[in-house]
Amino acid sequence: MRSKLIISANGPDRKGIVSEISSIISKHNGNIETSKMIRLEKEFAMLILINIQNEKIKILTDNLNKINNLSVNLIETKTNQNILYENKFHLYINGADNEGIVYAFSKFLSEMNINIDEINTKIKNAPMSATPLFMMDIIIGSKSDINKQKLNKKLNEISEKLGVEVAIKKF
Repeated sequence: MRSKLIISANGPDRKGIVSEISSIISKHNGNIETSKMIRLEKEFAMLILINIQNEKIKILTDNLNKINNLSVNLIETKTNQNILYENKFHLYINGADNEGIVYAFSKFLSEMNINIDEINTKIKNAPMSATPLFMMDIIIGSKSDINKQKLNKKLNEISEKLGVEVAIKKF
């Protein structure tokens, strides 16, 4: 029998870290299905969803924990086929970097009973002025119907208060 595991790992960034982890997963016949890996300042962080035979989980865990300067956590998860959102949207938010942008939008979405599937944020310097610009992409979904006009109106109200722009597209 096979299981799905979520591996979260982070440690100091170095060359070969992805190769080392993926080789251990492969050596134990694990299949990487979905992953997010990113360097954040001097650290490297990863989230990896794998499919692996149950009898290989313990040895995989032991081998991953042998990697120097890497904090590893494994969580068994189940495939959840019944969380399929028919109403999905992609939000693009950008503007001056201010504290509380992620909180304001995520709080509103939570209050509207809209699920966040994914958030990606980054700060980039504006080309001419080098002013820090905040950029956020959010993929949202809901089982119930989402009124795009009403959602857009509320998102624009939040964006005006925070000094950012928001765009929404069907996903």
